[in-house]
Amino acid sequence: NGQSGNAFNVINTSGGDLVISGFSQGPGSGNASLTGVAMEVWYMPGDYTTNMTMGGWTQCGSGTVDLTTGLTTGLIAVSGVTIPAGGTYGFIVASTTNTVQYTNGTGTPGVSAWASDANITLTEGHGGSFAGSVFGFNFNPRNWNGAIHYGDPSASAYTFAWDNGATSQSLSAVGAGSYSVTATDCNG
Repeated sequence: NGQSGNAFNVINTSGGDLVISGFSQGPGSGNASLTGVAMEVWYMPGDYTTNMTMGGWTQCGSGTVDLTTGLTTGLIAVSGVTIPAGGTYGFIVASTTNTVQYTNGTGTPGVSAWASDANITLTEGHGGSFAGSVFGFNFNPRNWNGAIHYGDPSASAYTFAWDNGATSQSLSAVGAGSYSVTATDCNG
């Protein structure tokens, strides 16, 4: 199923603040690959179902992305969104130009879990039409198809590089955060 996009809640269950850094949209409607899709991300502190108009929402990301059949390749970078421990934030991830895929739900929008891990719960939501700052998310429950990128704002950043001839590098003491690995040659 699909239309312009989805509104849903993200609940921070981690016990610490979490920075939302992006959303990767799944394929176009009908599991289609699409190129040059204009996407926007909006958020509001609190349960989105209490505010089904655009008042109080803040745009936190936009971009033109390519969507791929069966994958979540349409990364829209997000800035300025930190969900406090135990907090619930509403999000809209939608296209202003194309129809994107979502899945029919069976639970209560804004309440029932669609996906979760040890840090966040993504709720079932509403799907529908979106045109910039106006949305008509009239279909529910509808479940967003995509991936949420998030992290701990207080985690230290580390960079590990393997030297030529090294066989391994222990990562056992590394905590949560963003990491980059640099391979300097095919033997590293």
